[in-house]
Amino acid sequence: MTVCVEKQVDYQFNGHRFEPFWLILNERRKPPLLPLMFTTFLARFGAVFEIKELSDGTLQGRTSRLYELVEREVSDATMRAYVYALAQFLGYLEECRLTHQTAGLHASSSCSERFVNHYLNEVLSNRLKSAQSLQTHLSALTAYYNFLHYMESSPRLALRVYRRTRQAMAERNTKQHYIQYVPRHARLTLLNHCETLAEKLMMRMGFEVGLRTAELRGLRTPALCILFKQLDNRAYDHVERFSYWLEGRYAKNSKSGWVYFDRELLSDMRRYFSTERQWAIDESGSADESFFLRTDPRFLGTGISEWHASRRFRQRADEAGLHPSLSFHDLRHTFATELFHEELTGLDGRETRSESAALIVVAQRLRHTIGRNGHASSVTTRYIRMRLQMLELEGVR
Repeated sequence: MTVCVEKQVDYQFNGHRFEPFWLILNERRKPPLLPLMFTTFLARFGAVFEIKELSDGTLQGRTSRLYELVEREVSDATMRAYVYALAQFLGYLEECRLTHQTAGLHASSSCSERFVNHYLNEVLSNRLKSAQSLQTHLSALTAYYNFLHYMESSPRLALRVYRRTRQAMAERNTKQHYIQYVPRHARLTLLNHCETLAEKLMMRMGFEVGLRTAELRGLRTPALCILFKQLDNRAYDHVERFSYWLEGRYAKNSKSGWVYFDRELLSDMRRYFSTERQWAIDESGSADESFFLRTDPRFLGTGISEWHASRRFRQRADEAGLHPSLSFHDLRHTFATELFHEELTGLDGRETRSESAALIVVAQRLRHTIGRNGHASSVTTRYIRMRLQMLELEGVR
């Protein structure tokens, strides 16, 4: 996906304050015009357009339904959900541009009703895990195209989720639920199927560091080069874990925080920096400060996209024969699960601290919010797999 979302805090323009103001940016970090108009309208008025049908009318002897567009207020959370859903759709338009030479995200107003419904029912329904999520995307795209219709930039589109789509998603949800934990033997198989050092490092960033796929863009070479120098500095011989400050603009909910690389991982990162990455720099003449760079000819030497690691994971996981429901984000779950049990137990397997204390450590490393009561939130607990499940997957009896 070559599209990202960025939140502008306390943005003001021409005497108006926009809060919250969500920007959808393309791979060059420029906002496409029509999505920009839509998100600006959301931020300014906190409303979307809905279709309200009126009484039937007659036009040239034919019966036709009359309707009007009416505003409906939406919450900040709904605005955020709509913007991210729209960004995902625009990312799909870019996928189509790269694979089928179509117009891409700048031509969203020219999408037909059939095309958008195909995206919802055939493409998105296979990427999402719940019918509720699909309904959110339907509402978001309906709001977007109603806005374009209001602006006279697009005809009215009748978007819907077909009954057969809902049935297919329901059937998938009734199947045995998989555990969001990747055992060590599966991780080794995954790494063995990676074709480059960069791919291996991306996977390890998930299960050794706990980074999200989008957060890999937050690894920047100026700060990392400082850590690389520390590897050869005798004053740091006693250090086994090196800290890196992940800036909020690359993190979920703009939440900055520390992430940690052990010495072995950091050494392999330096090896990639001086070999594969340097080759991309030499071939392209790029001055991009992103740590991970693309190597495909068209975008050689540019930073990876938000979903680059997810696509690489899916490709290598399929080749490795991993569970088809696993995703790159499950590597983060794996990191959290193992960290929790490491914090909870000593070398002899006995508990050395309380579960709540171990959860706080996990929440801090995942950069989750700690509640006012000093406890980790329920979001953190959802990352943790039960110890017996983990041991079963690891083949421990």
